[in-house]
Amino acid sequence: MFRFRQLLPLFLLLWLVVPGPLRAQMETPAAANKRLFDRTVEELNFRTMETVYDKSFARGKFPASLRSVKARQEFNNFPGRDDLKKLFHNYNDISAHYKSRFGKGRADLVEFEKELNTILVDRNFEFFIRVLPRDERVALIRSLQRYIKQGTAQFNASEDPAPEDLAADAAAVPPADGETATLAPAAAAEDPQPAPEASLTSVPDAGYAAPRSLDVPPRHDWMDYLTLMLASGSFLLLLYLVTSVLPDLRTRLDTLSDAEPTAPRTRRRAPLPEDRYEDEE
Repeated sequence: MFRFRQLLPLFLLLWLVVPGPLRAQMETPAAANKRLFDRTVEELNFRTMETVYDKSFARGKFPASLRSVKARQEFNNFPGRDDLKKLFHNYNDISAHYKSRFGKGRADLVEFEKELNTILVDRNFEFFIRVLPRDERVALIRSLQRYIKQGTAQFNASEDPAPEDLAADAAAVPPADGETATLAPAAAAEDPQPAPEASLTSVPDAGYAAPRSLDVPPRHDWMDYLTLMLASGSFLLLLYLVTSVLPDLRTRLDTLSDAEPTAPRTRRRAPLPEDRYEDEE
């Protein structure tokens, strides 16, 4: 009985410690990757809010304990900046939905990294960091990209499909409508038993207008008549100018030139200065 009491703390310690590694071993790689994605998103959101808060308040420091959505929602230390408080709370609610971008469809490494990088180009993220100067925005995005690479390095890709399987799946996908339409003429050309050609007179091509028969009179629309009227009016106006206006104008110019003869201009010479000789003393 005494020995059992001495071993009781050891059994209690084993009962507390052993389930942790067993639970970690029993956890599937997909569940571990999902938990890694959620943890990475939380860290990205925290670092983004920390940078914006520290740059907005020179004497303030964003608490390091606010690494969860609930803790950040209860944070209200925004002295004199109610607009910034509203901005933080709104972005905190929106950024919490970033976790749902991974885990429902594809769960491979490519999808993991792609969904994390889409956060950095999300319009809500860009709207939230707009209060920072351009250089600081660039520095923040680069630091977040480095952290995404660190999270990607911890990804468990043991269940990811092999590249050969991905290539086989891509080959099994049926072609699109455009590709089907492109391959249809080639298949028709390779047909060993082509259909007999249809008569050109019985089945006219829809994109080709057949020539008009000589027995059918031509048809004119209103555009033809309008063109004829404008051409006739232009010809009559030109004829009137040549036969009436130009001769009358020439006659008037000749009359004016005969009525006012121009007298020849005589050039008057300037008188020479008189020479004066003063008496020399």
